[in-house]
Amino acid sequence: MNAKALLAEFRDAAFVSQVAGLRSTYYVLATKKNFILVTLSGPLAGNFNFVTRRAVDAVQRRFGGKKNLTSAEIKKKTRLDRFDVLRILYVLEAQKQATKKIAKPPGRGFLFVIKK
Repeated sequence: MNAKALLAEFRDAAFVSQVAGLRSTYYVLATKKNFILVTLSGPLAGNFNFVTRRAVDAVQRRFGGKKNLTSAEIKKKTRLDRFDVLRILYVLEAQKQATKKIAKPPGRGFLFVIKK
């Protein structure tokens, strides 16, 4: 993606919600084709990742209605890497299509419930 297209993508983005991860807060923005997850790492620094709407919709369709899902379980059943799965789950949570709870020890991370 070139710089002009990247700037246009951010210009067209609308704020959806913010989602708390284990170590970071993710700010979710939406465009026509993508979601953008922004993480701040300092007062004037941060990172962003794109998540396609197609990928979010596919996970919603395939795993909707399931409870206590981990990102590892979804990763095993798809071709996505674990970070892409987590980004998709955070987008679903920002859209109120998923909820998360912290796993009980000895488990780590989150358990997600995806709405149908």
